[in-house]
Amino acid sequence: MVEISKRCKIVLLINSVAALIFMVFYLIIPKLYFNITDGPVFDPYYWRAFGVTLLVLGIFSLRAYMIGNKEQAKFMLEIGIIWPLIILILNIWELIFLDLSLTYAINTWLNNIILLVLGIMNFYTYYKE
Repeated sequence: MVEISKRCKIVLLINSVAALIFMVFYLIIPKLYFNITDGPVFDPYYWRAFGVTLLVLGIFSLRAYMIGNKEQAKFMLEIGIIWPLIILILNIWELIFLDLSLTYAINTWLNNIILLVLGIMNFYTYYKE
């Protein structure tokens, strides 16, 4: 088994923490998060399903970090590249085509920045591994 680099471990840990923080918003307190961000539509199932997705991503990033296997880590980095890219595309579509409140639009842009940073960080780490 090939060990992963310290940089890769740090990135996996950052991915896990970010996913688990946002999981709380979408899975545990979705209605509160919706009200704070002034979202356009509240569908509790969708918000919680998104939260569960984040929970799974967070758990498996943490698992790859703890096991330290290079192949598992690279797979999680691949997911960490593709998943933020897809969500970024959806967010940009949302900003262009939906009538959003200023609060929600700002929240979406902040999320886009976080996703962009995570995606670039994952890509760089994947390239260097």
